[in-house]
Amino acid sequence: MPDPVMNVVDAAATAPARPGCYDHDWFGWSPLPARPALRWPGGARLAVSVVLHLGAVEWEHPGSAVAPVPPGGRGIGPYPDVPRMSHREFGHRVGVFRLLDVLRELDLTPAAVVDVLTAEAYRPLTRHLLPVVGEVLAGGLSAGRPITSAMTEDEERHYIVSTLDRLDAALGVRPAGWLGPEHSESARTPALLAQAGVGYLADWANDEQPYPVRGAGGDLWNFPLSWELSDLSAMFLRQVSPQVWARSVIEAVDLLHAEGATTGRVLALHLHPWVSGQAFRASAVEVVLRHVRALDGVWITTPAAIVGHCREQAAP
Repeated sequence: MPDPVMNVVDAAATAPARPGCYDHDWFGWSPLPARPALRWPGGARLAVSVVLHLGAVEWEHPGSAVAPVPPGGRGIGPYPDVPRMSHREFGHRVGVFRLLDVLRELDLTPAAVVDVLTAEAYRPLTRHLLPVVGEVLAGGLSAGRPITSAMTEDEERHYIVSTLDRLDAALGVRPAGWLGPEHSESARTPALLAQAGVGYLADWANDEQPYPVRGAGGDLWNFPLSWELSDLSAMFLRQVSPQVWARSVIEAVDLLHAEGATTGRVLALHLHPWVSGQAFRASAVEVVLRHVRALDGVWITTPAAIVGHCREQAAP
């Protein structure tokens, strides 16, 4: 009897490759040197966004069909998972205010990723946050409820639309940008985001410039967050010391700034208050931001402004 597993393997092994293409149709391969030069306002070489990510975790089991995998691989303990959840909530109680103090001192306006749980359960926090951020991105229902391909299309569509509707109701603003919980997506997420009127997503960390996700339909773009330099990836998951992290970000900023003489680059500094808002890490964030502030030719703005500028430059 033919082995169905081997048949699948054989078919994959003999399938023709598509040179210069991915095995999805959301966007094609676009090497940066082959693109038209990208110019930022005022002749800036580098566009920088500071993105604060406020992802709340339920203290009771969210009842999701698929359990999230927390950063670090520790696994999820029986609910209530006090070590994990209290660690995350530190960002909402302490860390975010410490980072906002640093940003205010340097006259820098961040963007914020806000999930529905944060918007509805931490209203004093969001009332404090909204006047001091330049933009709100949608962060899903909560950090504990990811999007996955185990959802049906209708379930995922409802997840996206209800997220946007509930954030609009709670915050008085309907986000144009989307960052899935823990960067989660299904195989159809970009198309459903485009259908829901989302202007850009920030799940794909594969570039140093925004780019259109034409296969999704509509006018959806991707805004690339720097995953390698995020505090979560570097300082929490890989246990990089705050001082080494700061030096790495500064080296990246300097190189991107130099390369921006040819074509504009983006650095999106993705910060989680429960990580970089810790007392022993916050000073490293300040060192990085002071370096960025001191450079000439840097456009410090929101992801939406950067994507909007790229849209204008790409328009015929």
